[in-house]
Amino acid sequence: MDTPTHGLVGRLVARSVWPQNRGFVNLVTVTSILPDVDVFFSGDALDSLQTHRGVTHSFFGAAIGAFVVAWAVRRFILKDVPFTKLYAVALTGLLLHILFDVVTSYGTMVLMPFSRYRALFDVLFVIDPYLDLILIGGLVLGWKAWRPDGYRLGLAALTAYMVFNVAVSGITCLYLDRWASERGLTPAAAVPVPFSPLHRRGIVSGEEEWYEVPVSLYSGVADSPNVYRSALAEPRLEPLWERRDGRIYRWFARFPAVVESGESGRMFLIHDLRFGIRPDALGWLGSLALQTALDHNPQFLNRRAFTLRVRLDERDRLEEVKYSGGAVDRDRRN
Repeated sequence: MDTPTHGLVGRLVARSVWPQNRGFVNLVTVTSILPDVDVFFSGDALDSLQTHRGVTHSFFGAAIGAFVVAWAVRRFILKDVPFTKLYAVALTGLLLHILFDVVTSYGTMVLMPFSRYRALFDVLFVIDPYLDLILIGGLVLGWKAWRPDGYRLGLAALTAYMVFNVAVSGITCLYLDRWASERGLTPAAAVPVPFSPLHRRGIVSGEEEWYEVPVSLYSGVADSPNVYRSALAEPRLEPLWERRDGRIYRWFARFPAVVESGESGRMFLIHDLRFGIRPDALGWLGSLALQTALDHNPQFLNRRAFTLRVRLDERDRLEEVKYSGGAVDRDRRN
């Protein structure tokens, strides 16, 4: 989830629980964005895959972070409030941040430093304008009209929106399971898409390929898969996974696909399908937002994020491996 949304979540929850306590509200607001401080210590783009949403986003990190923040706040600001109460309030903000990261598709290392397991639930897209509208609406309603009932109405709407998205994810996964089983394939995930809470992008695993299909709450799975070769099934890339950059990328990527880039047959672009965009999986509102993006940048759909560019020499040995955390132009051949 983007950092401003984390702050809005923390503030709405705090306003609902402690409407008259400005100190607690500010404390939760700050701690609900604090874990994202790790972006300032992430190193290069490849290192950031291992550090972002790492220890500062873990339960252990939250426990230690809440202790430090509570000590500092009691020492310098809220000197008359018991430490245990400040600790509980600070921990609330940190845990809210972890929760709203875990419900996205990126993955959060909640067990660091004991395990690098990435917990995730494909419930919300990382940027969700509907969620932001609910949060802002609840805060404005409580501020301008009904305090504290306006805040609590906003919190109820937030809870309902989350429950709705969990239900949509569950139903679309059932659709995808049935579609995959009818074809002897293995369902992998129903990934959230931007601006379209009623739609998902289904990812299904074959023996050596990934299938990408649109899934709708109303109409089920559209039988129009895009097929991508799995990067793990390309024998010429096997040495890549023994290198540091390859090991890191393989650990991070859930659905690594590969396309040949260029005419030589020795250039490859490896990308993670969970970060792609399929236009017919967006619904009408998502399609409208996509068209706005295309009007601004006609090459918008020809770009992918979190990619490895690999070049082989004439003997099919690794010659160059380059990681890009941002978007790069792509070859449309699947």
